[in-house]
Amino acid sequence: MEIQKAFLHHIEQSLNELFSVDIDSHYKDIEPIVKSIIDEIFEGKNKRACAIPPDNNTLGELVKAISSSDIEAQKTAVLISSQRLLRKERDAQEQYGAITQIPKGSLFHILVEHNQKIYFIITKTDHDKFLDESELETRRGIPLNKKTYKSFYCEVIDGQLVDAYIYDPSGRSARYWWEGYLDVVLCNSDAQNTEKVLNHLLEKIIYPIRAKSPDDYKTLRDSTITFFRSHQEFSLSEYLVHVWEHYVPISEGLSLDKYKDKVNRMSDNKKFDTSFTIIASSINRRVKRNVQLTPKMKLHIDDMTFQEEKDIVVPFTDDKGKWIKIKTDSGYEYFRRNESD
Repeated sequence: MEIQKAFLHHIEQSLNELFSVDIDSHYKDIEPIVKSIIDEIFEGKNKRACAIPPDNNTLGELVKAISSSDIEAQKTAVLISSQRLLRKERDAQEQYGAITQIPKGSLFHILVEHNQKIYFIITKTDHDKFLDESELETRRGIPLNKKTYKSFYCEVIDGQLVDAYIYDPSGRSARYWWEGYLDVVLCNSDAQNTEKVLNHLLEKIIYPIRAKSPDDYKTLRDSTITFFRSHQEFSLSEYLVHVWEHYVPISEGLSLDKYKDKVNRMSDNKKFDTSFTIIASSINRRVKRNVQLTPKMKLHIDDMTFQEEKDIVVPFTDDKGKWIKIKTDSGYEYFRRNESD
């Protein structure tokens, strides 16, 4: 990786302030931060594909200016871009001030060569509090770990911007960032992403486990559907933690490594995004099964997790055969009346 150009501005919309930072004189201190951000963007999983509308000349002209050898043109273009973000943040704060507070942060404009390709990156890193170890005073600045930021990146080929993405480690994409500031269009709607990602997980990754372990298949399927129903936002990294990271297979000897790897590689799939708002009406799967008890009787299970099922239905055997016990008040009354008849 080679950072070809980098520009830095501090932005604080609450005070309507914008500061340009001479990045060259502080490059040794800033370089590790810039490289860690770039690494996270390229390796991170929570991204959304976006398209640059034909009438959006802002990003193209910005890259053209930064790529030129005219230093003043570079500085002017980046300053105008930074001022635009300050305006959009101020507008967003006025509109949504009751529910959110846009913090002070650092805005980077970066041109980088990575794997023999040129990428353009804009990223806003939120400032956080830290304790100065020498003066023991609380200060604010760019955090070295657990950075919170919003990013845009794309490949630059012969001056054209292609394969554009917005990226946010939290999984949430602020509308003022991509629609207001960047003026880009999301390639997939939240509804499309909800349906596509859920179907891909269930059909392409989890369903093949059924042949090796029906119990693990049911558990992972139910956990995935439950995740979609219990979260407002989907981020692939969060889903991995909740459903896969600490899961212990029920079937002894079953390895889930290749399935986890397939989930990890979903961020490479261009048919859907791995960071979006979950739309409940687009969740087209239910925790629903039919279990054949006898040739004339089925047990219908509707929207029940595997754990809930285990708490209510208990299998056992005796000298007369194999049985199940089902904890139920209404069912008990029904069969008790039938018995008396």
